[in-house]
Amino acid sequence: MKHTCLLFFGIILLSASACRHKKPGLPFDDVKDIHFNEVRRVFNDGLVFDKQGYQLAPVWKFHFISNDSVQVYSPKKQKYYGFHVYYDHDQIFNMIDSWLVLRKISADSLIFQSLRVNDKREIILNDEGSKVFMTFYSDAYLKTKSQEAIKKLGLPGAKDTAFIRQRSKLANSVLDSGFSARQPVSIKSNSPYVVAERVIKTEDPLSDMDPAEDYLYPEYNITIHHAYEDFAYIFSAYVDDKGKILFRKSQIPVYPEFAASYPKTIRAIIAGYVDRYVQVTPGSTLGIPHTSIVVINLTGKKD
Repeated sequence: MKHTCLLFFGIILLSASACRHKKPGLPFDDVKDIHFNEVRRVFNDGLVFDKQGYQLAPVWKFHFISNDSVQVYSPKKQKYYGFHVYYDHDQIFNMIDSWLVLRKISADSLIFQSLRVNDKREIILNDEGSKVFMTFYSDAYLKTKSQEAIKKLGLPGAKDTAFIRQRSKLANSVLDSGFSARQPVSIKSNSPYVVAERVIKTEDPLSDMDPAEDYLYPEYNITIHHAYEDFAYIFSAYVDDKGKILFRKSQIPVYPEFAASYPKTIRAIIAGYVDRYVQVTPGSTLGIPHTSIVVINLTGKKD
């Protein structure tokens, strides 16, 4: 009996010691080597658009190889890259330079919540970046669904259409409520003396801007030949739902003595040249035209 008690006590000590030395983390070993595809990314209100016109889109594809290692697919490079999974506390972790909360885990699906973290210390819960939910399904599960049904999961729905229609109504009546158009403004010249083109942004390793998000800040070059004089202005403008360009503000500092004349000069050039020789199609989102903001590099050449 004495030996039995000692053996039982020893088992308890070993178990307690194992618990004390158990490596903290999340149970990604439970879904090891299961390939997951992101199928839907939404804000906590169920929308894929925010008030500024930014559209969320599912992009991640990965599989865990251990509790603290993940292989992530790069569509641009057409290959997988390894990343470390850093466990923080509770259900919070970091991978692919993103702070996330594990909300659901199973062999068929995962749900992560994105977090906006300040200086790697403070979680900003009231920030829009902390209100994004990402849903993933396994390859095996997706094989049981049609491609059309899978694609539909990531697309805007009726709720998004109603939201954009409401936002557009406001933006078309109050210029300051303009927002980024998912199908940006189109500017085309109808004169041999005017060149109008959109600035196409390429990937820049020194910039945080993703070329895929270029629709958020569209920029255009308009060059007028045989102008009354040489000039160069860089300004932002509203383009309303009818395609009319309306000066907003200069993109560079203006000396105080020119503060009043600067906008008048640009408005006169828009009325005298741009409105006459440039065809503008307003930006739209989900097929709904609305006021949006663009940047214009307007150049005049006397030759």
